[in-house]
Amino acid sequence: MDKLSQTLVSKITKLQRRFESFLDNDFENKVEETEHIQASFEPSRDTALIRGLSQGLPEDHIDRAIVVFSRLAMFFDAGILLENNDGQWKAQASFHKGVTRLLKNNAKSIVKIPTMTLLSVLKTDSKAMLQKLQLQDLDPENKTTCLLIKASPDFAFILFSSMADLWLKEHIENVRRALINGFAD
Repeated sequence: MDKLSQTLVSKITKLQRRFESFLDNDFENKVEETEHIQASFEPSRDTALIRGLSQGLPEDHIDRAIVVFSRLAMFFDAGILLENNDGQWKAQASFHKGVTRLLKNNAKSIVKIPTMTLLSVLKTDSKAMLQKLQLQDLDPENKTTCLLIKASPDFAFILFSSMADLWLKEHIENVRRALINGFAD
């Protein structure tokens, strides 16, 4: 019986090592893939893609905000998804150079946003916003313009773009129109 137990433990240990090796390799590939995506990333200004931003959205307003936020990653250098909790806007997710991530820290950064109409666009200082949210890694060189869009009473997007103002004005207007189509009930 003791020999059988040892054999069983040995086989389980060997299997566990194989799983760990597989998971380690899978994680390394994802890190390399993410780094490759970020190295070659350039935000799209394609108006056909922007129009598709609001197509096929879920009915639930929470799911809709999350799907739209993930799609916005194609059109901006970086972004932050804010959720309203009794007037306290908390950062829930971010994207940088096409890669989206959840913000897992327990003390999620809180920011106050000004009173504004839905789907209007406000411009603000990128450096100050990123410092307030403790997310300076989204623009370490301070080369972006910061745009705030309140998509619904519960969700807002902070978007960062390195486009020159000449192109950014038209780009953000196209995005705003697509958002109106996606969030208008």
